[in-house]
Amino acid sequence: MKAMLAAFATTALIAVVAYFGLHQAGFGSEDRTTSDAVRLSD
Repeated sequence: MKAMLAAFATTALIAVVAYFGLHQAGFGSEDRTTSDAVRLSD
């Protein structure tokens, strides 16, 4: 049971770090899928 909870916590931590890391690096979906013809509001 402890191993499963540790795995869930590790998975959540990796997901949060990846989300913020990719967003800061410019790999967010907004940055990657927009072009000059698409306007996204700030």
